[in-house]
Order: sequence, then structure tokens, then C-alpha cells
Amino acid sequence: MDIFIFVLIMAICMGIIYFVHRYFGKNEFYLLAIVYSIISFVMSFKIVHLLGIDVNLGIIFSSSLIMILYYFIHRYGNDAKKVIVVMIVSTLICACLLMINAFMIPSLYDKMSAMYQGLILDNLAIVIIYPISLTITLFLCNYAFNELLQVKEKRTLRMILVLVGITFIDVFIFIYFSYAIIIRFDIAMKIAISNYLLKCLIVVSYFLIVDKLFMIRKVKK
Repeated sequence: MDIFIFVLIMAICMGIIYFVHRYFGKNEFYLLAIVYSIISFVMSFKIVHLLGIDVNLGIIFSSSLIMILYYFIHRYGNDAKKVIVVMIVSTLICACLLMINAFMIPSLYDKMSAMYQGLILDNLAIVIIYPISLTITLFLCNYAFNELLQVKEKRTLRMILVLVGITFIDVFIFIYFSYAIIIRFDIAMKIAISNYLLKCLIVVSYFLIVDKLFMIRKVKK
């Protein structure tokens, strides 16, 4: 059941990107970038046991953010820098709001607030490291995608290799260091390796799909 839900979330995530590409425009993609940034950050707190490995659910939507950036570079050129800023600012605002709420004194009868405080304060490493990891990843992707945009020979293969390399940096900055602080170094390494392999599969799959989207004509309004 867990694998079905995981695949379903992936399909919905990519389906929305297709829907926005097909029927809407740049402004809606900015909104989608904001929504996915917030969801990715919130879901980064949740780790599930899937097919014998521990998976951070944030990798689905963080992979989508990379693909939205790729879409902007391919479709809108210079606007890619703006969408990077939108993603980072959305994440930072969400992190600040979560932290502010965590430090507010709960009511005497409010048991949920105590659980919420535990979620945020016990995972403070995620709150701090995730925005840093996202920023590094997006700027690396922006540079690599712009460089490869002019390449025609073996472009798909080169793009896949770049994505695999950037995913390695992203996963080990965020997942390894976060869980090394929260849990233990040896357990963090196992989680990072399994999440790296899975995220590579997700990112490459998303890339191949998004690359095909440019061949699909938009519906005229």
C-alpha cells in the first residue's frame, strides 16, 4: 500500500506540471513553484519505510522543483533566476512561520501544540539544512542547465549524468547531515544512500517526461 501511495503522489505531482503546461502559462508555474516549495519542505520532516528502505517524502517534490527550474530555463530563459528566488523565499518564509509557531506558548489544554513543538525543535537540523541544500541545488542546476542548453550531441545522456551528480550533492548535504545530527552517522549514511538511488530514479524519470512536454502544444485560451 505504501508503494502505491508513493507512486500515486509522484504521478499527481507530474500530472499537475503537465496540466499547468498544457492549459496555463508562466504565472501559474510561479504559483506551482511556491506550492511545491512549501509542500517539499513540510514533507521533508516525514520519513517512511518503503520496500525495506527509509525514504524521506520530500524527495518527490524537491525533484519536481528541479524540473520546474529546467522547464523555466528551456521555455522562459532569464526568468529562471526569478523562479529560483521564488522557491527559496517560499521555503524560508515557511520555515520562519513554523519556527515562530513552535516558540509560541500553548494553551493548558492544547496537547497538539506540544507535539508540534517536538516535531520542529527535535528536527531543527532539517529546518536549517533544508533551505541551504535547496539553494545550492537550484543554483547548481541553473548553471548546468544553461550550459547544456546549447549542447546538441548526446544532450540527454549528459543531462542525466548532471542530474545524477547534482542529486548526490543535494541528498548528502540535506539527508545525510540532517539525520547524522538527529539520529546517528551510520544510520544517516544508509538513509542517504537509499534516498540518493531513489531520487536519481525520480529525477531522471521526471526529466524524460518534462523533456517530452515541450513537444506537446499548449491549448490556446
